[in-house]
Amino acid sequence: MWPSTGCLSRPRRGGWHQHAVALLATLLLAASATAPASAAPNPKADELKEAINADYKFSRTNWDSAVMNDTLSNLKLESIIWSARPPRFQFTVFTQLTLNRLPTLFNMCASFSGPLSAAVFLPVVQPLDSRGRGGEALSEGSRGKIAEAAAEVERLHARVEEDASMCQLDIMLFYEVYDSDQSKLLYPVNYLRNYARMQVRTRLLAMIDVDMYMSASLSAEMEAPGSIARYEVLCAERRATVLPAFEPTKPGALGRIMATNISRVTKAQLGAMHGRNKAAMQFKLRVFPRGHTPTDYPRWFAASQPYQVTYKRFYEPWFITCEEIMPWYDVDFRGYGMNKIILIAALNYYNYSFWIHPAAWLVHNPHTDTEVRKVVAEEASQVNKHRAVLPANALYRKLTVLFGRAKRGMMKGNYEPRTDPRQMAVYGRVAWLPQPPRLVGSPTPESVFT
Repeated sequence: MWPSTGCLSRPRRGGWHQHAVALLATLLLAASATAPASAAPNPKADELKEAINADYKFSRTNWDSAVMNDTLSNLKLESIIWSARPPRFQFTVFTQLTLNRLPTLFNMCASFSGPLSAAVFLPVVQPLDSRGRGGEALSEGSRGKIAEAAAEVERLHARVEEDASMCQLDIMLFYEVYDSDQSKLLYPVNYLRNYARMQVRTRLLAMIDVDMYMSASLSAEMEAPGSIARYEVLCAERRATVLPAFEPTKPGALGRIMATNISRVTKAQLGAMHGRNKAAMQFKLRVFPRGHTPTDYPRWFAASQPYQVTYKRFYEPWFITCEEIMPWYDVDFRGYGMNKIILIAALNYYNYSFWIHPAAWLVHNPHTDTEVRKVVAEEASQVNKHRAVLPANALYRKLTVLFGRAKRGMMKGNYEPRTDPRQMAVYGRVAWLPQPPRLVGSPTPESVFT
């Protein structure tokens, strides 16, 4: 408690000193209650960080260089914190996010009780001056922003760690230096997915975006004896176990409450809530039905066993598989658009079959659109509605070029997702990491892409 200042009498000899010591102790105790708890050192996490940063050299990412010349992103790992709690089961969800979505990550952890690997990203804008100069190192202001971000990540991790009902969170904080606000739109989504996948320490895994809640039934299933082993057997058949995705029918704060409820109900209850004029509906049904319609939602509500569906162009579900057959996310896809669609097309190319999980699902947590999504949507509208010819450095134009390149590679049978050599070099430096998969595909008929 703070000392009373209402009536101060002359203290006895040494009283002021004792009083000051007591006050200092009180302040330190209060500070310790609000400061993030220091994570216990983890030698493997430290080794991984050192290996990831081994070839890092300071540079600024430039829009035209990245879009026109396919210059790679240049990420630096600032911090890595691993959970000290043992994994509840041997299945890991991995994800990526920007720093401002840490609250969303917290909510995701609340919907899942197992291991979760997250790669968090901070864009750092540090322009050159009018003479093309600006230093070859981080500015003091940039260093301050990165330090603040690291402290924020540590606080989030401490909150998750102290709640035994939440996920066992392993979290990385990356940053990239950009030369302009426009360049900052080149969010390295697939780099981050590949890094988050790198720190997964279970064979069974799933990439699930941070704005998706998992149904309570998924964690319950993974805790059941024999479940993990059954999934691992399916990997020999190259099965992708698809998790149907839903969204609330209302946006904003009400939609977020509805999403939480949808993740906690039973499948029978979800069936009663499902419909355009009810609480839950197929994810993106209104804006992009091709993304999830192949899942066959009417069939799902009647199903009690997994069922197989056929891959179709633009299908983009979330799925469960094994590390040794999980393809890489193509790092050429930055910003927004096509980044997950290409991965699912690659599953088809690598002879995966798609089987729908009959009893677990995902639900989208509504949020506002990112700036880069707005840019891509506007450019797409100009092309599709007004037949505009976009400049060569337009992001939507770049996405269509990349999609066409990948499609031709799959039809010819020589497709390989682009990876970052710096990322791949880590596997040669860290002996305990599983070796990267070497997958061979089969030519995809042209009819699949029409």
